[in-house]
Amino acid sequence: MRWQAFSLIVLLAPLSGAAALAAAERAPAAIADACASCHGTDGRSQGAIPTIAGMPPADFVAKMAAFRSGDGQATVMDRIAPGFSPAEIDRLADYFANLR
Repeated sequence: MRWQAFSLIVLLAPLSGAAALAAAERAPAAIADACASCHGTDGRSQGAIPTIAGMPPADFVAKMAAFRSGDGQATVMDRIAPGFSPAEIDRLADYFANLR
């Protein structure tokens, strides 16, 4: 029984790495879907929440870093931003910068 459990762990371990790699390589548009409910489709807000489409990448990254550290003024972004990896934030910054 122990041998079978060990074999299963050895066989499944690479899958966890593959899943992490797949998540890290998600297309920016797929990651940006999480932003649409508040910031509008393609980052173009229709209300009081800021538009992020066209934001310079350095500004986007700086704001996300502030939210992640708790230094940025936020209602929910201080809880949402930590869910994105630095690589995802960089891809989102480039994605939204190119939306005009």
